[in-house]
Amino acid sequence: MRIHLSFALILVALSAACHQPRQRATAVGQSGLCTARVENARTTAFGGRAPANPGATFDSAWTIIARSHWDSTLNGVNWSAVRDSLRPSAVAARNNAQLRQVLGKMLGTLGQSHFSVFPGDDAASDEEQSPDQSGNTGLTVRDADPEMLVTAVRPGSAAARVGVRPGFAIVAIDGCPLPPRGQFRASAPDDRKLKLDRWRDATGKIRGPVGDSVELALRDGEGRIVVFRAARELDPGEYTRIGNLPAISVLVEKERRVLGARTVGIIRFNAWMPKLSQAIAAAVDSLRDADAIVLDLRGNVGGIGMMSTGVAGHFVDSALTLGTMIQRGGTQKYVINPQRVNGANRRVIPFAGPLALVVDELSVSTSEIFAAGLQALGRARVFGARTPGQALPSVAESLPNGDILYHAIANFLSPTGQPVEGAGVTPDVAVPISRARLLRGDDAALDAALEWAASATPQSPQRR
Repeated sequence: MRIHLSFALILVALSAACHQPRQRATAVGQSGLCTARVENARTTAFGGRAPANPGATFDSAWTIIARSHWDSTLNGVNWSAVRDSLRPSAVAARNNAQLRQVLGKMLGTLGQSHFSVFPGDDAASDEEQSPDQSGNTGLTVRDADPEMLVTAVRPGSAAARVGVRPGFAIVAIDGCPLPPRGQFRASAPDDRKLKLDRWRDATGKIRGPVGDSVELALRDGEGRIVVFRAARELDPGEYTRIGNLPAISVLVEKERRVLGARTVGIIRFNAWMPKLSQAIAAAVDSLRDADAIVLDLRGNVGGIGMMSTGVAGHFVDSALTLGTMIQRGGTQKYVINPQRVNGANRRVIPFAGPLALVVDELSVSTSEIFAAGLQALGRARVFGARTPGQALPSVAESLPNGDILYHAIANFLSPTGQPVEGAGVTPDVAVPISRARLLRGDDAALDAALEWAASATPQSPQRR
């Protein structure tokens, strides 16, 4: 049985970035050295041994897409012409890195999310540091146009210990200035894609092997450039993986806020992974007496697509449809599974109070399926920023050279019949990132959701 994923490729890219050769510039502005480092990383990261029969690997990937893509026209792409054009380059590849570049060009012609190739066992054996052991400083960053801002600092983290604060703007990482926005424009004509690419670039440079440190030149609230050095530490939470995809750290957090005469619960989780199902259920159960609940899905990169139906069942007491998966051979509805028994085996009623969702440019895949569905059903009010529109059910398959082909096998339509891919989820209340508010210690999107939740009345979803 295949597990359908709706999982962002962000973490795959970050895993690769953590293995890029690191060569620190001695001062901010040594762009030549920084450029050389980037080019070196591009050509050597995951290079590995010479691929065994690269033609067979190319043919395998081409054939898998040809038979599994939900659209028999492959989004209007002449797939045979793509093969004829790129196969000679694949056969001539001297190492797996070059072969992946060719495969990436092939997949890129589709113009859709959830198509990528990433290293399998070959890369893990060639690299000193496993992707599973990459570390972070405790920073959350986002592209706020034109600046890359620190939007959150995990309490007690390495970044917090050295004095980094929300609202600080990133000037340079390990002595290398951040690339200008224009550098990303050619490959990201859509502003949401540009923001995602800039975030991936910055985060990939901040992350690295656990135990190492990173130097961050940041502009503080007074306009001064201050240099911090922070250690890279394991992310909090439990590490888990699905099949042959990279392991990630997953975590559920909850809190309650008293706002006037009302209590609002807040639940955060960073991925839709089975390991979190019980923790999410326990969080909902502990907040069942709250007047309203806010689900913070910012930075939630997806996971198991069908898990959205169970989580939605904590808030919907009917078998409504979150949306429909469209495959070449048929359709499958994502039917909500109302959760009427809690972890203690006691009968409960799904939470019926006001429900707010907070999303951003990194609420991807299953997060978009979930948010689009509950928004269309009238069950949740959505706050924050428009999501990237990368929401295609997908699977991962091994290629002859040991690499993993991650590919979409279906389109996904919201309850209104609209594709979530490309469109994403547009918030009911758009809340842009504000540096001034971050510097004051505010979380504008969450604050807006809390304000609404504290004054809203219960609302039943419409039946479809």
